[in-house]
Amino acid sequence: MSILIAYDGMEHTKKALEYAIQHSKVYNQPLYIFSVITSKDKLDMENEIEKINAYLIEAREKAVSEGADAQIILESGTPGKSILEAAARFNTDTIIVGRSDKSLFDRAVLGSVSDYVVRNAKVVVIVVQ
Repeated sequence: MSILIAYDGMEHTKKALEYAIQHSKVYNQPLYIFSVITSKDKLDMENEIEKINAYLIEAREKAVSEGADAQIILESGTPGKSILEAAARFNTDTIIVGRSDKSLFDRAVLGSVSDYVVRNAKVVVIVVQ
């Protein structure tokens, strides 16, 4: 089994990364640090890949330096759906997500990745605030 953390480099997911690293070490499970490219425009995608790779590599280095067995995964698609598909593909038994500071209105109108994952996951989901 393994652990997947949905990571976007934002402050709320940095807290989740801290938790995921400790969880990975305590349960001696591999940690997959996962991010999604959402852009459809080729030029935007190239810029986004560079930015995302930078924070993914930094997250992996942090996890490894703290003793976790960590890998990074970068895919394109819809965040919530992609997280669940990756969790199934990598046989994870735990998904860790951060909860953003979106207002109730923003979550209602724009949706929330963490809410989507919680409602649709077939494994344990830990939401870090």
